[in-house]
Amino acid sequence: MERDIIETRGVAALQRLFAVAHRDSGQCRYIARFLLGLYNGTRFPFDLTDLRAIDDALFDDCVAVLRMDARLTRQEVHKYFDNGQQDFEQLARDWGVEDMYKVREDAKRAAQPVGTPAPLHEGGSFDATLHTYGDAPGYRDVSVYARIGEQGNTEVRLRLTPGDSETLMLHVTRVHAFAWRDAERGPLDKKPGERRPAWLDKAPAQWGIY
Repeated sequence: MERDIIETRGVAALQRLFAVAHRDSGQCRYIARFLLGLYNGTRFPFDLTDLRAIDDALFDDCVAVLRMDARLTRQEVHKYFDNGQQDFEQLARDWGVEDMYKVREDAKRAAQPVGTPAPLHEGGSFDATLHTYGDAPGYRDVSVYARIGEQGNTEVRLRLTPGDSETLMLHVTRVHAFAWRDAERGPLDKKPGERRPAWLDKAPAQWGIY
């Protein structure tokens, strides 16, 4: 019952904020950025200190939406609107909010000629794809190899000790278990026809050895 109340209040607050974000008062740009941060924080990061610039009623609505988004996770905020994804993308264009993912990618491309290895020594965030893994039968160390960069021309080896492997395995398992806590609804990124994986119901000892 409490979860239904949180969602009812959150959705009402979300609709009010979305309407405010399309106006032109001084507070509107902060509300627009707040909503875009919930929509995609990687692309549109939001500075929490901007909440100081809004009045109490808007602040309360922001908190209600945050509580719904953080405590329920039934669906992403843009999915509460019929054409949510298009509307939020348009909101970013209307307010001229830069897509920081695109900014970072453009900067990397400008500094890195196509075909050259990614400058890992300079730090930053990189998208990676699992390439392969390696192990030595009888030993517990595992090496995971990932390829990064647009051309996949840089390979990174992640060596996992027994302790690291256990921590990573438990973390990934908890993430999947939480996402599938309601087997019928499933995770937010559930594909059509996808079912709860059977391995979530097995103890680690039943995962099998080779």
